Amino acid sequence: MQAAPNSQMHRHLFSRFPKFTSHDAEEVRHQVSRIFCDHDLKVVGRSQSLNTEIHFRRGKQVSYGRMLYGATVDIEPGKLDDFYLIQIPVAGQEAIHYDRHAILSDTRVATIISPDLEFRMRHEHSAEKLFIRVERSALEQQCAQYYGHLSHDALHFDPAIDLQQGSLQSLKRLLHWQLYEASEGDLFNQPLIAARFEEVLMVSLLGSLQHNQHTPFHAGYVAPGFVKRAEEYIQHHAHQPLTAGNIAEHVGVSIRNLFAGFRKYRNTSPMRYLKQVRLDEVHQALLHATSDTAVTQVALCWGFTHLGQFSASYRQRFGERPSDTLKRKLTR
Repeated sequence: MQAAPNSQMHRHLFSRFPKFTSHDAEEVRHQVSRIFCDHDLKVVGRSQSLNTEIHFRRGKQVSYGRMLYGATVDIEPGKLDDFYLIQIPVAGQEAIHYDRHAILSDTRVATIISPDLEFRMRHEHSAEKLFIRVERSALEQQCAQYYGHLSHDALHFDPAIDLQQGSLQSLKRLLHWQLYEASEGDLFNQPLIAARFEEVLMVSLLGSLQHNQHTPFHAGYVAPGFVKRAEEYIQHHAHQPLTAGNIAEHVGVSIRNLFAGFRKYRNTSPMRYLKQVRLDEVHQALLHATSDTAVTQVALCWGFTHLGQFSASYRQRFGERPSDTLKRKLTR
């Protein structure tokens, strides 16, 4: 098996496939629309000019490629509609904005955009990424087969993919291997083998990532009541100094079973879930701040005593520093 791509080799991936280069914004927008969907493209700052490069390998249900814009750009596609988009930065970063959330995506955090998610993103000038396009109809069919049903709600993934998370290392290796083989190998030239690889990728996405159709890692079973009760308890008591022992005692299970349940059915831990709830509360507080609001005060109120770590976690989750959120609110 070939090794996964690394930062030294990523610039060579897909180089043997059709290449598009341009400095013209409208030409770039048109070409990118052909690969993905129609969108608005705006170069940020008058001093910048595009130096776009795109390599693309089209498949039957799954397509692969590499791209960079060479300038900071704002992209507003609205919704993708008929495909899922996995984006894996190999240099620089991009910010994905949706609803009232933002994700700062870099070499540690990839993203998967679902077809019905309305979003926009800022692609920084130094950013370069690998991408995988998965056709919606194919993935939804796999989902129905995987779980034995497809709910009335469209399949929707949580957008952020933490590539450093231990439980996602198998998926990370699979993504890297498929990207490398699709770029450099010959197996994808054989239709029957390519179809099996596409199926493996889709099933792995369903089994590894958080989504609304079913709990990852445990197809066919709903999370037990104690996990749901623990989530509700955390949400309602996040302002208190909770411990794993408090939560386990409240829902009537051992600490070991509590952690096992969250790991198996939520792909996280109860304390990490608590941290995310608290970060969301801080975010909401800053979005509704008044002139006498201070970031430090809000952070301490929600149990963040290490302000450096808090700021880093906040930026990773929302794509900006907490002080930036506060400043934007107060200058409106």
